[in-house]
Amino acid sequence: MEIKILLGKLNSFGDINLLWIFLLENFALIILSVLIGFIVEYKNTIYPKNDTKWLVSTLLCNTLVTFVGFKLYILNFIQLSFEKSLTSIVFDLILITLIMDFLMFVFHFYIHKMKWIYEIHKHHHYHIKTNVYSLYVLHPIETFGFGMLWLFTILIVNYNFYSVAIYLVLNLTYGILGHLEKDIFPKFWSTNTLTKWISTTKFHNNHHTNETKNFGFYFTFWDKIFKTYE
Repeated sequence: MEIKILLGKLNSFGDINLLWIFLLENFALIILSVLIGFIVEYKNTIYPKNDTKWLVSTLLCNTLVTFVGFKLYILNFIQLSFEKSLTSIVFDLILITLIMDFLMFVFHFYIHKMKWIYEIHKHHHYHIKTNVYSLYVLHPIETFGFGMLWLFTILIVNYNFYSVAIYLVLNLTYGILGHLEKDIFPKFWSTNTLTKWISTTKFHNNHHTNETKNFGFYFTFWDKIFKTYE
């Protein structure tokens, strides 16, 4: 069955059931993240009991963002192409990733520069030694902020559905890798001409030890352009 038809059928479940579905979906993604953490660095994947409220609030906020995004699609505010064209998929994937990384760089930079909002972001930076749980230690304002950037990005351009799906997988993957303690990227990664512009675990770990540097997420070039690279 066509994915477009399946999405239409999903909407027929009603809003309350949709919220439960999206809650379970986002909870499953957290569990998947933790499982990956256990596989890569078992000893470092320690549940932070003091941060339970942040994990729960991030789960609920992500659920609401998913719900709003789905409804915007159903109401035709978000329009997607379902074309199975490799060129279209690759081009849109690159475009989404570049736009999102720049917007998140700017948002993240100003979170650190504006005192009133840094007060809510500092909880994330209590995790100087990070693990996979650190990814979800965010204040609701931050979570909604990143969520609004995502919704804005997919509102302004009609992307390929498959590009959006792949991006979401890559986003979760990079969120996990960026908050591990163990850098799984090979040593040549940061110096090789082909790969040095793509961030690593160490790149984001350095941000947690020096909060004035490395505000990007997927790429290093925004920090190099704005002189915040370490």
